[in-house]
Amino acid sequence: MLNCPCTLAFSTTYRARRLRKAYDLFSVGVVKRIIGFALFLLGANREDIAGYLEVPFGTFLSFLTRVEKYGLLAFEDRRRTPVSQPPETEIPVSISLSVRDKSVSIQLASGHRSMNIPPDNSLQAKIVLLTFLNSGLVSTGEISRALGISERHTRELNCRLRDEDAYALIDKRKGQLKDYRFTPEIKAELVQQFAANAISGHKTSSRLIAEQIEKRCNLHLSDRSIRLHMQKLGLYRIVKSLPQLVSTLKKTALDYSEQKE
Repeated sequence: MLNCPCTLAFSTTYRARRLRKAYDLFSVGVVKRIIGFALFLLGANREDIAGYLEVPFGTFLSFLTRVEKYGLLAFEDRRRTPVSQPPETEIPVSISLSVRDKSVSIQLASGHRSMNIPPDNSLQAKIVLLTFLNSGLVSTGEISRALGISERHTRELNCRLRDEDAYALIDKRKGQLKDYRFTPEIKAELVQQFAANAISGHKTSSRLIAEQIEKRCNLHLSDRSIRLHMQKLGLYRIVKSLPQLVSTLKKTALDYSEQKE
């Protein structure tokens, strides 16, 4: 039976040096628990062990109970990050992509989870799929086939997303196409109606102008689009100055005509 040999020699120098290293490595409390449990295994009296370690007897008894219940975890200082962590079970992540009616379906974890992106959300599909690509979860070819673009373009989009964030993926042509629908003739009509309202003292709201243009020209334009182009053209900046300018020009023309007479 294992017991502490009486012939063991102890060095106070080695003892102090080794304890200092152990305190730095494990903390004082953990070292005391190790020594106390070793003495307990060798048959020492529990009260004597508690007195030797300078801990309350009840605390030492609680420690022994935790050892029986939790094993090695009982030696750790609960106020610190545990030294030994229970092993985590890694769940392999498998991703499969499928495209149906231009919508993208992403299957996760062997079919237990899935994510579907609607067909109209092309920007969302690009961001999600390229994020998977950037994380190494899928290949460039898979993303290329899902998005319906070349692998070269896929790599370019991935670099832009990584370097410039999601704003880099917005199709710059969309704004130009919307602007193209507002032909020069429509813009001219918009400016003319705005100016007529401002000079005559009528309201210049986009809703009123949309109604007036539809009534005069039989042209249906949303007040949101009109408001957007009024902002682009800077018309709101001249609401107050335009009537004053027209009044000044009228006065100047009148004075000039009077001078000629």
